[in-house]
Amino acid sequence: MPCLARATIISSLSLALTAFGSGVQAQTYAAGFNDAQWKVQTGHFACGLSQDIPGYGQAYFGKRAGGAVFFEFRDAKKHFPAGNVKLEAVPPQWRSDLMPQTLMTLVAGAKLQLNSEQQKTLAGALEAGTNVVFSSAGGDGSNLRVILDARHFAAKYASFNQCLANIIPYTFDQLSRSIIYYAGDAQTLSSAAKAQLDKIVRYTKADNKVLGVLVDSHSDKRGTPEEAELLSQQQAELVANYLLDQGLPASFITARWHGDKFPIADNSQKAGQAKNRRITLRLENESTRKE
Repeated sequence: MPCLARATIISSLSLALTAFGSGVQAQTYAAGFNDAQWKVQTGHFACGLSQDIPGYGQAYFGKRAGGAVFFEFRDAKKHFPAGNVKLEAVPPQWRSDLMPQTLMTLVAGAKLQLNSEQQKTLAGALEAGTNVVFSSAGGDGSNLRVILDARHFAAKYASFNQCLANIIPYTFDQLSRSIIYYAGDAQTLSSAAKAQLDKIVRYTKADNKVLGVLVDSHSDKRGTPEEAELLSQQQAELVANYLLDQGLPASFITARWHGDKFPIADNSQKAGQAKNRRITLRLENESTRKE
């Protein structure tokens, strides 16, 4: 059994050892009494909550922009053997009225990761003040037990959830090519257009890798090419001015208008005209500019 920092096999976990089976030797990893800390990492595009487990790796709750919350072990120096991995909620020593409770059983793979619903169950047990034991028994006798300590978890989990509430829920790829449609007689931006532009503004302000926004406005076919050009110019300026009003610098915005030169649908049909009346917005970063 690896040497555990500061007597990590504490009495509150003896129930888990008994439940695992008497006489079974297992490699057990846990944070020491004074080392059982949970750390929160916050940002616009990712949130994390972690506990270092000496000799083993890191327990990590996380979420990235556009994804779901998950739990995994990071930088693990030893993997669970093939087979089932049992998760048990083990109450602390002073809760002698409670017994260990099985939370779930997982199938060990190359990387043990809990999905959104499973991590909620895990977090709920830790938030309630019960330690959680991951345990498995390999067919070759390679038993492994990893213990998450619940101390200090609840307060840090609240901070983690606050980060989740503020995380930007979309990615560069989801916003880098956006299209806004407008009515033929539109003098102002629609609420749907403003909502899409607000997403672009929020993302752009948060991501310092965004180098600029390209605004290209197109119209349907009008009585004359000049009328089509004017309509597309008006719409391009509406969008550019809105972006300016929301705090993007003028040097960041390139607005262009093309009249009816680049139709994507049949201008003889109303449905086609509606598709042609469009404004495309492209976010630029170093990679897209190279392209």
